[in-house]
Amino acid sequence: MVRYTDLPDNKNKPFGGAYSVYDENTVPHRDYLIQKYAKDTLSHDFEQLKLDYFDGFKHFLGNSHNLIGLDSYTHSCFTQGTTESFTHFYIRYRNKNRLRLARGEYFYHQMIKSMYYPMRFDWLEDDELKQGDVLVISAPFSDTCDLYPNLEQILCECDEKEIPVLLDLAYINIAIDMEIDLSHPCLEYVVSSLSKVFPVENYRIGIRLQKEVFEDPLYVINEPNYNYINMLSVYLGLKMMQEFGPTYIYNKYVNKQQEYCTKLGLKPTSCVYFGLDLDNKFPEYNRGRDSNRLCFSRLWDGRMKYESLI
Repeated sequence: MVRYTDLPDNKNKPFGGAYSVYDENTVPHRDYLIQKYAKDTLSHDFEQLKLDYFDGFKHFLGNSHNLIGLDSYTHSCFTQGTTESFTHFYIRYRNKNRLRLARGEYFYHQMIKSMYYPMRFDWLEDDELKQGDVLVISAPFSDTCDLYPNLEQILCECDEKEIPVLLDLAYINIAIDMEIDLSHPCLEYVVSSLSKVFPVENYRIGIRLQKEVFEDPLYVINEPNYNYINMLSVYLGLKMMQEFGPTYIYNKYVNKQQEYCTKLGLKPTSCVYFGLDLDNKFPEYNRGRDSNRLCFSRLWDGRMKYESLI
């Protein structure tokens, strides 16, 4: 099978990947909500449910962070996780001169650059930003789980050079107290999902925020005349956010993160599931930068074992 990225395939290793924690409270509540949705399905007002979801998700994103300009994103779409947003962004800007990503970015984007941009790509670290580029970047950054260095400066430069940017906030729901300026004109879409904070990755619960209307297929299927979206996932996401709030996972596991980082000699990151190896003790978890990212969530819920911590 052809592999389109140089990232290690660590799904079966104890610290590999990036997964939500199957928390003792979130899992049974998820299962309860799925049954409740099925039982009450005829009584749902789907349009109101969708609007409540949009309002609830924006509150969930901004409640424990300082997201400057979040209120200017007045148009929302339900998405299948963040991945559906990525696809439509790439389609919209498929004729741009060059794709830009930072080393260590989420594997999906690294697949895209190898499959569709092999001759129209440069790492963010290797060349200056230029007119005609298009940029996708995560915040917190996928590799380090902290904000990418000089993110604000990069966004200002994208404003200046009219470079469209998709900002991926998938990891922000497992962190607190971050400040990001979302008012930059270059930010076409701000996207997020619940796949990292709650055990709902298979229900694909995401959101795409935009400041102005752009009627791509994703926007159209979210319109009231269609609502051609997964309403079970809309309901499940809304109710999970209402039940647990934006800081439940962080507050519950931050001491455990510190404990694991101390035992393994790692630096705690802003995202509560992760530790950074700055001394190259775990090179198998390297994703292309000068540190190695380790994920603890599957050890905490028992899906993985690591003998030296027992």
